[in-house]
Amino acid sequence: MTERDARRERYARALYATLGFSADRHPWEGLAPARREIWYVRADAAMGVADEEIAETLRARG
Repeated sequence: MTERDARRERYARALYATLGFSADRHPWEGLAPARREIWYVRADAAMGVADEEIAETLRARG
């Protein structure tokens, strides 16, 4: 697994965990690939925002 894939997996799991009871009731490991893909798409979006914020902070520090 690449570093990017590992990061994507961490983000997807973290986002999925925000469901609370539903996530506890339906563990990540048991999700169908199509359902996981939905969370990977969300993770990609969150990573994009985070990367933009990091880049902005670094630019501001000059």
